[in-house]
Amino acid sequence: MKVKTRKRMTMMLAAALAVSALTTACSNSKEEAEATKESAEVATNLTQTGFPIVKEPVTQKVFGCKDPNHADWKDVLIFQEYEKMTNVKLQFDQLPSNAQGCDEKRNLLFAANELPDIFLRANLTNTDIARYGQQEKMLIPLEGLIDKYAPNLKGIFEQYPEVKRTVTAADGHIYSLPSVRLQSSGRSDKIWINKEWLAKLNMKAPTNVDELFTLLRAFRDSDPNGNGKKDEIPLGLREIGMVYSAFSGSFGLEQQMGYQINIKDDKAKIWLADDRFKELLQFLNKLYSEKLLWQDFYSGDLPKWRSNLSQALIGMFFIQASDPFLQVENQFTGMSPIKGPHGDQTYSATGPIAAPIGTFAISKENKNPEAAIRWVDYFYSDEGSKFFQYGVEGKTYTMKDGKPVINDSIKNDTRGFMAALGQVNLVPGGSFPGVVSDKFGNIVENDKVLEVNKFIESYLPKTVYGAPIFDREISEQIIPIKADIDKYVKESVAKFIIGELSFDKWNEYVATLKKMKIDDLEKAYQKAYDAKK
Repeated sequence: MKVKTRKRMTMMLAAALAVSALTTACSNSKEEAEATKESAEVATNLTQTGFPIVKEPVTQKVFGCKDPNHADWKDVLIFQEYEKMTNVKLQFDQLPSNAQGCDEKRNLLFAANELPDIFLRANLTNTDIARYGQQEKMLIPLEGLIDKYAPNLKGIFEQYPEVKRTVTAADGHIYSLPSVRLQSSGRSDKIWINKEWLAKLNMKAPTNVDELFTLLRAFRDSDPNGNGKKDEIPLGLREIGMVYSAFSGSFGLEQQMGYQINIKDDKAKIWLADDRFKELLQFLNKLYSEKLLWQDFYSGDLPKWRSNLSQALIGMFFIQASDPFLQVENQFTGMSPIKGPHGDQTYSATGPIAAPIGTFAISKENKNPEAAIRWVDYFYSDEGSKFFQYGVEGKTYTMKDGKPVINDSIKNDTRGFMAALGQVNLVPGGSFPGVVSDKFGNIVENDKVLEVNKFIESYLPKTVYGAPIFDREISEQIIPIKADIDKYVKESVAKFIIGELSFDKWNEYVATLKKMKIDDLEKAYQKAYDAKK
């Protein structure tokens, strides 16, 4: 009897397992069938070219960081118009970009796995891209979608292979899209000099270090603005970061791979401990000690700097565009970089064609990634660039001699040009996926800016390499090293320039960098450079 009972139980268990397996198979088949059906519906709804992008409206949840000059994104003109054109409705979750809260909210979304469909202008760093793309697979690879659905961006990749190299992660995938600035003026600070002061003093723009000191001393002592006050600021570096770029090219130092790196003979060299950098700091220390350099340059007080600039109290300075001082821009002209003590005359205050690279990403939750990639690809065309920057012809701009001209009501708005422009688009603050080319130019760079840019064009590096996206192992190793080095260098640089730290301590500074493993950091950049050659 026991044998029969065991046999009967075995048969019942087998039957139960069979039913369970059949149920699971049916369930899996049902899920697969539903997924296939959903995929087919998405494909059927998508148009291959032109507008609308989808036949029936779809909604994309978007998270991003809002510049203070932006209107609420739902009220921004180009988004309202683009929804009509595309049938793609954006549901925005936006936080102010000038507050720490936006980065915190983005990180919380990843940590809680409560992802939007799209990250747009969300301050995604290379570290974020490596972690949430390569490692955690929360951002999807885009290269396949680009090949099929993004002809404008694909064309840029083909014409400018350095753009594709810059956005490609260590695992060979592309997880985010960049701002592409084909115009050199769009990625470079210009050198501005007060031409009215030059005329009053009967002097010319300096061409070397000695002439620079002579001119700046005249700016300091000769009352070139004629108000009887000694309120002139001969040289106005706006913040501590300018130390690494404004005059570095005149000392043979470039900004490669998003860091203080020179690349020569395929070798990546961090120059923060080099004698050339010491010479640059000694040069700036001399400027500071003679009160030729703005005495508050290291404080980060940008409103104060802009206030001085808007009153034309600065004789020489570096900035990309003239929007902070439009009312007095005609008092200034451009100049070429000075020739340094070793004959160097490169201008290093410029960036790569593709930067920043984390302006747009698609999460794994997006049910319509094809529509999302088609949505963003338009902004990588000339027409899309014009639309993004200028808005709607006849409403916010007119065409003149083949060029769009923004309406005077926007340009001369009492709130300021950027605040008015932020009602039309997301140009203020940058970091939007798209292209700026010579055809329609950059809306914030007027004729004066383009004129000043001509002074530096021939002195720019032929190639500027973008910051690499390191793999997980290297990231975990070097991120803390780099953070510690950057903090130490920033503090030391300020002290060297303002005289709180004697140059007799330079060897101690170099030794400290060695202890902080600057050589390991350099090896990581070299490995990243070698991988993308």
